[in-house]
Amino acid sequence: MSYHGEGVQALVCAIDDLNTSNLIYADQNLRRVLQCLAYYGEFRDALAFCNQGFDYQAERDRAFSFAGDVPVLRLPKTPKNLVAFVAGLLMEFDQRTINLSQFADTYFPASGKQESFSLFCNRVVMPFKMALVSLVVDGIEPEHKVVERTVDFAPSGLQQQTEYLVVSISDTVRSVNIDEDDRRKLTVMIEGFAAALDSRDSLMIRAIWLGLKGALEAHKLCKKEVVGVDEALRLYLVSK
Repeated sequence: MSYHGEGVQALVCAIDDLNTSNLIYADQNLRRVLQCLAYYGEFRDALAFCNQGFDYQAERDRAFSFAGDVPVLRLPKTPKNLVAFVAGLLMEFDQRTINLSQFADTYFPASGKQESFSLFCNRVVMPFKMALVSLVVDGIEPEHKVVERTVDFAPSGLQQQTEYLVVSISDTVRSVNIDEDDRRKLTVMIEGFAAALDSRDSLMIRAIWLGLKGALEAHKLCKKEVVGVDEALRLYLVSK
């Protein structure tokens, strides 16, 4: 299906402005996004499709969760439910039933409120944009039932505990005398492990670490760092 309307371009611009905006101007940029959703018929149709049979309150209760004592946001896995949920969430921000700055600070803690807001945009608003634009451009197709996996989120402290170890491993791999193809493979695995830590998905962290650990041991590299990461994963109950 080819798409020739101006709605997608308008929405992409509005969301990109929100994503790059100062937190002070977030409310007015958010309102522009919602205006796009209300103005263009293709978005109204897509949202109506996504809201069919969708229970926003039940999804909201499930999404606002905890990993131990740490608040976590569990987004829906299917594009249809993701669009419906985030659209409802944006409406709550606009109506001030949820404070946007406090929400970002709670579920995406960072060094400051602006950084938390940026993380919120990258991890919530941008996936919403991609899912909604795909529905409009590619067309709405009947859904196939998918098997969803419940994500077990690791405590946020794990990333801070292992950050210096990952940096040390990366520095060693860059400087050590090994085959360049092996170096590239190790570098990709290190980047994957860092991304898994950032996502806090315990299963992904374990899976990627097992591969990276095996590769490092095969090259006889970073023995102390490997022990340190293993201890951190056990400490934060990510592995036994």
